[in-house]
Amino acid sequence: MSTEPMELRIREVAQRLFFEQGFAATSTTQIANEVGCTQALVHYYYRTKENLFRQIFIEQIEAAFNVISRSLAGDQSFDSFLEKAISMYFDALMANPRLPHFVLEELVSNPERRKYLRENFVKKPTYAIIYMQFEARVKAEQQAGRLAKVDPFDIMISVASLTVFTFVMLPMYQDLLARTDEQVQEFIRHRKKEITRLVIQGLKP
Repeated sequence: MSTEPMELRIREVAQRLFFEQGFAATSTTQIANEVGCTQALVHYYYRTKENLFRQIFIEQIEAAFNVISRSLAGDQSFDSFLEKAISMYFDALMANPRLPHFVLEELVSNPERRKYLRENFVKKPTYAIIYMQFEARVKAEQQAGRLAKVDPFDIMISVASLTVFTFVMLPMYQDLLARTDEQVQEFIRHRKKEITRLVIQGLKP
């Protein structure tokens, strides 16, 4: 019998608990109890809680960055690329709205986590190439006079911060203003359109 489903189940449960509680508050005992396996089996597949966490952490960071790569594919205008990238980014976070809290908490509070991310993600040639492709596209648009003279990295930071903050403040939006789940979903759809409009208009020369 294949052992892959159990390994995958452990990772799925661990991801949910890490997102809900954070790394420190989640134990391998709790993960094992929720999976319905032994703690020894969790360690068999992932050795330590830290190793399990790192796999999930890098996987989530890579998924977010790969949105840019997928958005760059195809022959389309720069406005269409931005609209597609923002839409895909929103859709990814809508499927996992706790992700921004999870990533921000770990990166802000844990310098070792930042070091690990730099060594195992930022320095990877694959992601450097994706950024270089994005940078080349921006510069080509600027040379053609279709885009304002803005640093490509600033564009990425603006899109990421506007999008991520929408999800970071969702609990406050829902609880303080007593919004229903349906109203929250409508607010997210509205923010997707508004951020797309703001970014595209703000980059016009």
